[in-house]
Amino acid sequence: MSQREKFLHDLKTERQDLTKPLPKILIIIPILFFISLIGAIFLNVLFFLKIKEAEALSADWQQRAESEVFQKKQTGMTIDLIKKEEQKGQEIHKWVEGSMQMQPLALSVSRSMGPKSSIEELSLYKDKNNPNQILIQLSFINGGQKQLDDTLSAINTVGYRAYSANQSSEQGGKVNYQATLILQNNESINKELTTNYE
Repeated sequence: MSQREKFLHDLKTERQDLTKPLPKILIIIPILFFISLIGAIFLNVLFFLKIKEAEALSADWQQRAESEVFQKKQTGMTIDLIKKEEQKGQEIHKWVEGSMQMQPLALSVSRSMGPKSSIEELSLYKDKNNPNQILIQLSFINGGQKQLDDTLSAINTVGYRAYSANQSSEQGGKVNYQATLILQNNESINKELTTNYE
């Protein structure tokens, strides 16, 4: 050390500490800070991963919900189609049942015609409100009253009775007949159908 440096060093006075040094236990504070910093980073990463997972689950459930809505719509359309087909089937069933009651009636009228008589027109109308009633409109040529009596007798044979009858005759031997036929029993019709299909 040079003389000058030694001189300057001697001029310095010893500085006294203003405060006491910190306790050694406080060295744990920076350690805890770094640990909390690492923990915060870990929690942020964990929350980020959980948010991504929740978003993926939400998108999956959204897709499933849309698929369920589409399937529900398809099922509803299928049910509507089945109901329409069922309604058509019921209408056909009713028509078949109605025609089965009219078949023996039309058959008995045609069989009742004599060799010289011929049917010019035969119409049968079923009442929707009362299926046991049928409106008959018959026009035939030749045979007159006797032929009409034979036809009414044949109608009675299959279980129908005529009410509110109207009858008129025209030139050339044409007879027009209109009446409401009311079903008396089903046994005659069933018997007639059995006989026809045997």
